[in-house]
Amino acid sequence: MFITPSRGLWKNEVEQPWISTQPLGLAYIAAAVRHAGFPTQVIDAYSLGLSAAEIRAQIQDFRPRVVGISALTPQWPDAEIVAGIVKSVDPGILTVAGGPHVTALPDKAASHPDVDIAVIGEGEQSMVEICEAIAGDGSLDAVSGIVIGNDGALRTTSARARYMELDKLPFPAHDLLPQTAFYNPFPAWGKKGNFSCIISGRGCPYSCRFCDVTSQQGKRYRLRSAENVVDELSWINATFGVTQFSFRDPSMICNRRRLLEICRLIGERGLDIAWTCNARANEVDPGMLAVMKKAGCRLIQYGIEVGNARMLKEIKNITRERVAQAVSDTRRAGISAHGYFLFGFVEETPETIEETISFALELDLDSAGFAVMVPFPGTQEFDNFRREGLLLTEDWRDYDIGSKPVYRHKNVTNEELMSATRRAYRRFYLRPRIIARHLRGVNSLQTVRTYASSVRQTFFK
Repeated sequence: MFITPSRGLWKNEVEQPWISTQPLGLAYIAAAVRHAGFPTQVIDAYSLGLSAAEIRAQIQDFRPRVVGISALTPQWPDAEIVAGIVKSVDPGILTVAGGPHVTALPDKAASHPDVDIAVIGEGEQSMVEICEAIAGDGSLDAVSGIVIGNDGALRTTSARARYMELDKLPFPAHDLLPQTAFYNPFPAWGKKGNFSCIISGRGCPYSCRFCDVTSQQGKRYRLRSAENVVDELSWINATFGVTQFSFRDPSMICNRRRLLEICRLIGERGLDIAWTCNARANEVDPGMLAVMKKAGCRLIQYGIEVGNARMLKEIKNITRERVAQAVSDTRRAGISAHGYFLFGFVEETPETIEETISFALELDLDSAGFAVMVPFPGTQEFDNFRREGLLLTEDWRDYDIGSKPVYRHKNVTNEELMSATRRAYRRFYLRPRIIARHLRGVNSLQTVRTYASSVRQTFFK
């Protein structure tokens, strides 16, 4: 059994998120475990907003021998509660924790009294081997890539090599997740009831110091083949009726040849789908964008981060001019452009904050996201702030996008950082041309509701 922890379990006030997408990480692992012959179940308690009692009831009903729990950093306190719920049902159930937070801090995770094992990195093969060891009374010490803490003394097994043959992995177990109609993505990604995420590769060739993907999955971008990716698109489309997809790779277009092959196969198979993806501004060109548009790409999300030329060069190794050109080319190709921006880098000053906001307004973006940078464990920024004694807390509940900064900045106050995001959102979205663009995209009551939730979260939180 695999569980995503409900939000708010730690305070006994469960909240159902206003945005939810398929937990593909657990769905991949569940598919691998099932493929190995073990019965399994996925409880997406996070998206469903399940109470502790509801989670306990499903555990009692399924009677698992092993329970996997996955969590991002701000979800870890809730994951600890889930582990406690499992043990309250049956102390003999093996609890296995995984995900980005656990990979960054495996010893701490495995030290929790209700956590038996922490999995480091990708979990498919590790979970299969754990299940095989439990089913056959084998030794957990023979399983690579884990920290064992169930006997009171931590033992770290040999490192597991990163999985290279991604085409051999079974597709995520969408049939074990809530119905597709349940999930409600960001409006720019797709529409409720007709949407799915997809991952076309693992790792990232870049080393952005605020991102933990490289430490989690490695610097080498391991690719699924174009055929395998389009096979999954076709399967989800035919089986679940999904026509809108979002590629959640850090940048699925950095391999130009494979991208063009994916686009060719989408057209060759007659797939009537729309999709979005992440990219870096230095990767796109007009020819590529034209092919992407024809294959159904309707939005590219660019990680721009800052507006100061020196910081942009340092953080992203790119110029303001190249960013502007990429956004312009994207819009000219008929594809919407979204920009991500962060405040709070070590070099930040009140002046660079204003440069970032002004740059966002100068670019011909359709939408933008602004946030105070969160130095998650596993990132260079976390190590930098911790080394300099600037972290204010390691209470992981506070490590959430939109929360107050968890560090003390040398040049700007925390209130200045928080007000920068509010000011940026207002200045960006309260412009007639941006309002008009978004009103043209409103074609259902659900879209209106999602936009209303976005406004409340952005302007009135």
